Formats: sequence, C-alpha cells, structure tokens
Amino acid sequence: MIDHLRIAEAQLRGRPRQALVALVSVAVGVAMLLVTLSLTTGLSRDFVAKTTASSPHVEVLPRRGSSRPDRLVVGEGELVALSRHHLPDEKRAVRAVAAVLEATRAVAGVRVATPAVEAQVVLAYGTVERPAALLGVEPSLEAGVTALDEQVVAGSWHALGRRPNGVLLGAALARDLGAEVGATLQAAGEGGGVTSLEVVGIVASGLSRIDRTLALVNLPLAQALAGLASDQATTIRIGLDDPARAPEVAAAVAARSGYLCRSWQERNAASVEAFDRQNRITLVLVLFTTLVAAFGVANVLVQIVSDKRRDIAIMRAAGFSRHDIGVIFLHQGALLGLMGAVGGWVVGALLIRVVASLPVDFGEAAVLRNEHLQMAEEPWFYLAALAVAVAVCAVAAVGPARRAASVEPTAILRGER
Repeated sequence: MIDHLRIAEAQLRGRPRQALVALVSVAVGVAMLLVTLSLTTGLSRDFVAKTTASSPHVEVLPRRGSSRPDRLVVGEGELVALSRHHLPDEKRAVRAVAAVLEATRAVAGVRVATPAVEAQVVLAYGTVERPAALLGVEPSLEAGVTALDEQVVAGSWHALGRRPNGVLLGAALARDLGAEVGATLQAAGEGGGVTSLEVVGIVASGLSRIDRTLALVNLPLAQALAGLASDQATTIRIGLDDPARAPEVAAAVAARSGYLCRSWQERNAASVEAFDRQNRITLVLVLFTTLVAAFGVANVLVQIVSDKRRDIAIMRAAGFSRHDIGVIFLHQGALLGLMGAVGGWVVGALLIRVVASLPVDFGEAAVLRNEHLQMAEEPWFYLAALAVAVAVCAVAAVGPARRAASVEPTAILRGER
C-alpha cells in the first residue's frame, strides 16, 4: 500500500518557505471568516434579544379583520343592511377590552396579555420640547410582557405604579430634555390639553428607537390624554412563552378576537432583512480572502511540480500510477488547508476576544446601542471554516495534481524535457 499522505507531507517539508506562506494565507482567511461569522451572528442575535425584551411578542391592532365578501349576491327584492366598523369621527381603538383579553389569554402559548395606549405627545421641560411616543400600561402586567422593568438605569420601576402622574423616559429622550429623576415635565396630547408628569425613572433598552422616544406612563393617564374610555385601548400587548411562535400565535389571536394582530417578526421585518442582507454581503467579501489563499496554495503546488519533475518521473518508473501521483498532490492541498485552518482557529479565537473587548460607539442614529460589540462563538463556526479551507485548497490542488499526473517519465529521465 502506498502512503500518499506521508509522501505529500515530505514534499511540503522540502519547500518550507513556500509552504509557510501558503499556510499563513490560509490561516488569515480562516481567521477573518471566523471573526466575520462571530460579528454578524452576534449583532443579529443582539438585535433579536433586545427587540423581544423591549417590545411585545404579539400586538393586537385597533383594526378589524376584513370579513366582507368579494361579491355580494342577493335575490331580487331583498334588502341588505350595510354597516361599518366605526364612525369617521370615532377614534380608532380596541373596544370591549375585557372580552378581547379573555379571548387572547385563552390562546395556547400566551403568557400574559395587557391593554396599552399609544399616543404621540410633546414633552416640555423648561424651554426644551421634544416629541415622544407615549405608552400607557399597567406596570405590574407590563413587566411580564417585556423586560423594560429590568432596564431601568435610574429611579424605580415600582415608583411608576405608586404615582398616577409618573413617567419613565427613554435614556436618550431624558438626555435631550435635560431631565433627571424627580423633574416635572409638561405633556401636550393630541387634544391640546397639558398634563404634568413626574419623572420616576429612566430606561436604557439598547434600541435607539425606544431610548429616543419612550415615555411610559400609567394606563388611565394615557387613556385620558388620548381621549379614550376606560374600556378602550389602542393595542393589546402580548408576551409569549416562546417568542419564535409569534406568527402562529398572532394568527390564532386574530381569529379569536376579530382584530388584526402583528408579530414582532412582522413589525421588525425591514430591520431583520437589513441585518440578513448585510451579513450575506460581508460573508461573500470575506470568502474572497479565502479564495486568495487558494491561489497561494495552487502557486506552491505548481512550483513543487516544476521542481520535482525528475522525482515524479522516478516515482512513475518505480510503479506509481498517474492516479497515485494526482492523489499525492491533492493530499498536499488538503494538508495545507487543514493546517492553515487549525492556525486560523487559534488566531480567530484570539481576535474574537480582542474585538469583543474594544469599546464602540456607533452614534445616535445607530439601531443598536452597545458599549462593546456583541460577538457570538459557536462550534459550527470553526467546523464551517475548516470545511471551507480544506475544500478550497483541495480544489486549488486539482490543476497542479493533473499537471503532475501528466508527466512522462521516459522523456524526463532521458533529459528530453
């Protein structure tokens, strides 16, 4: 039996400098691939984690599902009474909240459901005014829907329930207003009335759209500012045992309640798609680094074929077949890919930890706000990088392997070629 692997290793040791250059290029490509996988996966997971922790998994919208037939068929002489969901001067809202909550809580997978009122207001602190997204909730139930109660960085979540006119502000909104815990704000709603609010806490969710606009108040106060009755809300906020089942639960709640429902995946579809597109583009660019490493491997093997033509001819004369010669050079390409990948694992693991420790600031307009990059690290990252490196290097070795297999031993030994 011919030990193809041992012969391939011996030939690589015969050209240490060229082999080292090829190994370094493969290691760099693998390390960059690992860091890219870690960064893109970490950012995506961080966005999903922050989104599901700071907003409801499913929300009931103040719009009825369409039950009107495409075509109304009536007999001759029949009268048909048509009605609409609401009058033009009525506010769009979820009505008979208690009945909707009962139907919602009966759906499997729903952990908690609570009414909420969303309204646009203008907050004023001294001479500074800022628009805000007012959210009225029942604090005790809201803590089961989101993790906003765990994201309070100043003040207290429980103080909101004790103060009817209390408000929790997003961190960026509080900074823009210049307001701190204990400050008194003036809130102007859609109806033009002004209400005094006392800042009882500041929330930092890590999501820019929440931290820049959130003004969390008690439900009765929001209902009054929005001009809604006590049995009305603009939405029902639902927390699930499994956020991944949100689309399925949204469909079930819509069927039971008669209102349209929206999952967190649907609400954030544009952002999720943007992250996925960015990840794909980045991975494609990094894969080109691995392809460059493949050219280095091919170059090293071509040089070995050129320098070892006489040795190859002697091997052929000693009984090695064309297939044996080709397999030896394919083994060389796979060896370079394997050893380069192992070196890339070490470098990549170190780089992941270095990048994760670096402080970052993406600016006020960033979707995510973090003090450090959120890096993910999974075993399949390393297995994927190994597979890519070995496969690319093995493919790069095909050309040199065919060239080596085509060597004519008689001509070489006679000195004719």
